[in-house]
Amino acid sequence: METIKKYFTAWDFSRIIKLVIGLALLTGYFSTKESMYLIGAIFFSTQAVLNIGCPGGSCTTNVPKDDEKQVMKFDKYEPNKKKTNV
Repeated sequence: METIKKYFTAWDFSRIIKLVIGLALLTGYFSTKESMYLIGAIFFSTQAVLNIGCPGGSCTTNVPKDDEKQVMKFDKYEPNKKKTNV
């Protein structure tokens, strides 16, 4: 039960919307028996459940990982203040 709770707490808004669209298309398939609804339902539901996106990873959702380490540290840039003689 804990693993199921962990799985669904990692979901963000876009995954929920994909699942809702998939379920709506599945409902449309059962009411009209059009195969395009079934293809869309499978596409969106698979994206939501498996957290995959477009080819190349251009539209995948960001799932934060606890083990990510900081690779580089950046300091704030502050330019030297020059005195002007006027």
